[in-house]
Amino acid sequence: MSQQGASPYVPRMQPSSGADPGAIDRREGFLVGSVVGAALAARTASTRDPASIRAQLVQGEVMPLAPPAGRQRAAIALADELLAELTGGGVDLHRLAGRWIAWAERDGFEADPLLTAALDHLREFDAPPTTLPAGSVAALAAAFPAALAGGSPRAMVAGAYHVARMLDPAGTTALATVAVVVAAATLLEGRRDFVADVVAALRANDAPEPVLDAMRTLPRDPRTAPPLPEGPTPDPLAAVTWLLWTGYHRPRGVDVMREMALVGGVAPTVGALAGAMFGAREGIESWPDAWIDGAGEDVERRKTIARRLDNQP
Repeated sequence: MSQQGASPYVPRMQPSSGADPGAIDRREGFLVGSVVGAALAARTASTRDPASIRAQLVQGEVMPLAPPAGRQRAAIALADELLAELTGGGVDLHRLAGRWIAWAERDGFEADPLLTAALDHLREFDAPPTTLPAGSVAALAAAFPAALAGGSPRAMVAGAYHVARMLDPAGTTALATVAVVVAAATLLEGRRDFVADVVAALRANDAPEPVLDAMRTLPRDPRTAPPLPEGPTPDPLAAVTWLLWTGYHRPRGVDVMREMALVGGVAPTVGALAGAMFGAREGIESWPDAWIDGAGEDVERRKTIARRLDNQP
């Protein structure tokens, strides 16, 4: 897999020295919010029937669905392997592929057919797939932790792009990944108006006009949200457009997360992206304790990673 192994990228993680408590809270929110968002979406991912959803409420509140003990949802496992590379000092893409394959062989929980096809190709041919039947939203989740490397913008963008293309060869998916990673990095810095940063990054990577238009129109209509991305394998650009529109216009992430779960039909991978986005924007202090406590073992694992990042020089 010479394409992956040729040169690891070594991004500079967001500095923690002298960081104010808000920055630390946002970083933990980004990491933990992803786990909680995935667990909330998982509770109702298989239904949009209002009666079925109401039957699962506890005192009127939707509760997260933790994965079985010892297992990791695909969105969380893929991202954790990139986090391990980032915190190890540099990302070797060949080694990262091996980490993903090892997870799929020992667990593979909630791996959708597109992700399974990509990982099977990596395993068999030691190279990324050249085609997939559709765009893979799992590629976005796998690359999302690159947002933590906002201290090195060029490396962050290049890394996100190439990590995504390991799981989906489509350029549109890779550009959608760049868009959501740049937006999250901007939010982690405490800046909420991320559209200009996203458009600039996409222009620098020769994004086609339809992709640029999808991002440029985000601020124009605060009342008409893009469609909620439904189903186990939603279109990546449509998912990112919804994520960024809600992140730009909706003032309270906890409300969006609750509404997402109450509507139902949203994949845990999309829930993970949404939880991370809102956690990066505002932390998760206002989220119900039952959400944090009920999302499973990965919450504590992600808190540990957040503390490790806070202690890095």
